[in-house]
Amino acid sequence: MKKLFVLIAAAAFIAPASVFAQDVKVTRSEDENTITVVEETPTANGKVVTTTVMEKNSVFTNGFWHNWQLSAGIGTQMYYGDNDWKVAKKVPEMWVLPTVDLYLTKWISPSFGVGLGANWAPFKGLYQSKPGHSNAPREINANFRDPSKVTLYGKADHIYDSEGLAIQNAGSYLDVFALAHANLMNLFGGYKPDRFFEIDYYAGGGVIFGFSKSGNAPSASFNTGFINTFRLTEQLRLMLNIRGALVGDDFDGEAYVDEPSRKHWLANHKMDGIFGATLGLTYNIGKEYSKWRLAERTSVYQYDKETIEKIVKETEYIEKPMPVAEVPEVWFHINFIVDRWDISKKELININAVADLIKSTPKTKYLVCGYADKQTATPAHNLMLSENRAKAVYNTLVNEFGVNPDQLVMDYKGGVDYMFYNMKELSRCTMITSIKE
Repeated sequence: MKKLFVLIAAAAFIAPASVFAQDVKVTRSEDENTITVVEETPTANGKVVTTTVMEKNSVFTNGFWHNWQLSAGIGTQMYYGDNDWKVAKKVPEMWVLPTVDLYLTKWISPSFGVGLGANWAPFKGLYQSKPGHSNAPREINANFRDPSKVTLYGKADHIYDSEGLAIQNAGSYLDVFALAHANLMNLFGGYKPDRFFEIDYYAGGGVIFGFSKSGNAPSASFNTGFINTFRLTEQLRLMLNIRGALVGDDFDGEAYVDEPSRKHWLANHKMDGIFGATLGLTYNIGKEYSKWRLAERTSVYQYDKETIEKIVKETEYIEKPMPVAEVPEVWFHINFIVDRWDISKKELININAVADLIKSTPKTKYLVCGYADKQTATPAHNLMLSENRAKAVYNTLVNEFGVNPDQLVMDYKGGVDYMFYNMKELSRCTMITSIKE
C-alpha cells in the first residue's frame, strides 16, 4: 500500500512537469552573421524564455592540445631539373613511384593553422653525359648518377641522341618544411563543421636532403600546395594533395651557365622544381579533434502570468513604428546589439549630443521610443527588449546628462519590420524624435 501511494505521488509530480517539457517552443532564425535560438518553456507560474545568439564567424578559442590534424598520402611526382625541360614530350617517363607525404597541423582557428610537413621520393632525372656538347650545362657532379648503370637517354629516343643525355636514377631525397595553412572554405564561406568538401592552401619553407653515393649537399626549399579533403566520418577525411616545391639549382649536381639569348630562357632558371600529387587520409586527432564552439551569449527571463497577460494585450495593437518618412523635423538613432539593451560607449557619445540639443530647446518635447527586429525572437520577448531599450536611453538622458524629464515622452513598439536599408540589425534601436505641438 505504501509503495502504491509513493508511485501515485510521483506520477502526480512528474505529469505536469512532462506536460510543460513537451510544450517547449523553439524558434530559430538565421542571418548572414548570427544564429538565434529562442526557447519558451511553460512553468506553473508563467514561462521562461531563453535566448541564445551564436556568431557564425566567431568561435571560442580552444586549448593547445585541441584541433590537431594528421595527413598522410602516397602518390607520384617529378623532379624538374636543368636537362629535364629538353624532353618535354616524354614527361611521363620522368614521374616516379612512390612518393610519400606527411603533415601535422595545429589549427589555431577554423581558418588558419601552422604545422610541419615532409615529402620523400626516389630521384629520377637527366644529366648531360657529354660535357663538351654545345648545349651542355656546367657539370658539377651529377649527384644522383650511378656510374654502373649509365643509360643514354638517346638510346630510348633518337630525337635526344645528339644531346647525349643520361638518366640519373640512384638515390632519393627528403624535403622537411614548416608551413602556414589557410582553410579556404572556412575563410570565405564561414565555419561549417559538417562541410563535405574543404580546401587547405599551405605554403612554407624548409630544407631538402639528398641520399645517394655522391652525398648531396642540403638545399633550401619553398613548398606550396592544396590539400583537398572529402568528409568520410567526423574524424576521417579522404585527402588529395596537389603540391609543388622549388629547390636550389645545383641540388641534383648540375647548373646551367647563364645564357642571355631568349632562345635558351628555360636554361636560365635559377631553381629546380618538384611537382606531384598524393592520395591518402586526413585524421583529426584527439577527443575534441576538429570541433569549434561558436561564440555565443545566452539570456534567460522569467515571466509570470500577470506579465504575460499584459504583454499579450499590448502586442494586439502594436503593429510597426512610425515610418522614417513621417519622423518630424529631428530624429536620432541609438543602436543596440541583438538581445541586449546596454548602451555602448559609441552610442553614449550620440546620446550626449542629443541631450545638449534637447536642453537647448526647453519648449520642445521629444519621443524616446524603443524597437526590436521582428525577425528575431517572439513578439513578447521583443516587446520586453524594446521597452528596456527605451528605458535605458530615457534614464541615460535624465540621470547622466541632466535632461528635464518633462521634455521626454517614452514609448516602445516591440518587434518591427525593416526600418532602414533592409537590415534587421538597424531595427534594434531606440529612436529619439522631436514632437510637433
